[in-house]
Amino acid sequence: MLSRVGSSFYRTAAWRLTLRSTAVFAMGSAAVFLVMYIMVARTVRERSDSWLIGESETLKQVALTTPTNSLYDRIVEEVAELASQEVSYDSHGGHVSGNTVFFALTDAGHKPVWVGPKDSAKFLGALARLHVDETSPASLHIGGWSSPFRVVAVKMTPGSGTLYLGLLDETATRLLRRLLARFVLGWMSMVAFGFVVTLLGLRGMLKRVDAITGAAASIRSDDLSTRVPAGKQQDEVARLARTFNNMLDRISASVNQLRTLTDSVAHDLKSPITSVRGSLEIALSLEDREQSAELVARAIEHLDRLSDVITTSLDLAEADGGALRLRLEAVDLSEMVNRVAELYAPAFADRHQRLTVRKIEPAQVVVDVSLCNRMLSNLMENELRYAGPDADVSVSVESTGGLACITVEDNGPGFAPDLVSRVFHRFVRGQNSAGHGLGLAFVSAVAGVHGGQAIAGNRPGGGAQLRVEIPLAGAQGERGQESAGKQLTSS
Repeated sequence: MLSRVGSSFYRTAAWRLTLRSTAVFAMGSAAVFLVMYIMVARTVRERSDSWLIGESETLKQVALTTPTNSLYDRIVEEVAELASQEVSYDSHGGHVSGNTVFFALTDAGHKPVWVGPKDSAKFLGALARLHVDETSPASLHIGGWSSPFRVVAVKMTPGSGTLYLGLLDETATRLLRRLLARFVLGWMSMVAFGFVVTLLGLRGMLKRVDAITGAAASIRSDDLSTRVPAGKQQDEVARLARTFNNMLDRISASVNQLRTLTDSVAHDLKSPITSVRGSLEIALSLEDREQSAELVARAIEHLDRLSDVITTSLDLAEADGGALRLRLEAVDLSEMVNRVAELYAPAFADRHQRLTVRKIEPAQVVVDVSLCNRMLSNLMENELRYAGPDADVSVSVESTGGLACITVEDNGPGFAPDLVSRVFHRFVRGQNSAGHGLGLAFVSAVAGVHGGQAIAGNRPGGGAQLRVEIPLAGAQGERGQESAGKQLTSS
């Protein structure tokens, strides 16, 4: 079981991301440490080389000014010991721990002068094979010695030989080795610490992502109440959680709206369908052709109403989903209002209502004429049904602030206080309403797809007021064309 848990852990995104980030960090920090070590080693070498060059010049002067007599070798040895500051070998020439310095003076006419470790033959042989520029130190490897000597060569006067001064700075070598070991230890500690911190941080962050995944997996069509804890952070995961919760809220609202729509449509269609079925059954059973035709005509009328309800519901759904097809053309909105008012004038007269076109101003708009005619018809139908008998209804069109405004007012009972903010919602209707609650919702949807809006309220002196605002043709590109264009599809 542990092996299965371990293998699943190694397949997680946290593990992969941690490995990648740690590898990058390890390479970067190793490069930094390597550069630092090279710089320190170069500084130590330059210090040793500077000492060698300075002391070699001193020894050259001593060698040149010392008389070549029986005391020559002895004087040079003493000067070499003084110049070396610390000759790290015993009185018998044996090597001891610490810095080691050697001095050699080679001359074809004299025995080589040597001050240094006892195995001088190795050194002199290696020096004879060494090619080094004057005053430019070089490395000299000697068998039996773990580190190379830094050697500087100084040419004496022509024919008098070469002076060699070498230094094995074991103190600096041990320092560099300890520094390298500490660099490696520090690098490994930093990489391990960074790996652990990165892994824990990524696991904590990805656990929040797992919570979002779990919430998405637990969502069911009958339960959309699951939400992801967003926490108090303001990072990307918190924004993802809040966005996910907002999406769930919208989905939940859409599903609830769909359920309401389905229930309302089913309820509203049940009675007309039953009535149509009953009328047709009675018509089939009657022998009187005239009475049968009357029942069939009534059934057809009911079916037309059902068709209007279904068409309006579909149009509203398309408008909400951004898929309502528009056939845009430039028209004068005032002429459309005049035509619709003339068409409905007899119907208002039959109900003893007075329809007045109070104020009409030219208003050029770019709209779908068919949808706007249906919108105006719905406004008129709303006044016919709910303004009440003997009501005065007025219609006006004016242009203001880049908008064409259609205002319909009456002196009837107005909207109930609890309905004012909801009159443009689908299937919202008053207690005594015989409609389906789609007329004003359609008005708002048509105004919205054209970049405008619909506003409802009650007049201060009593009665209802409906106002529809649509951008004028000149302002359509700035305010309404973008919204309408999103709905526009080729027809």
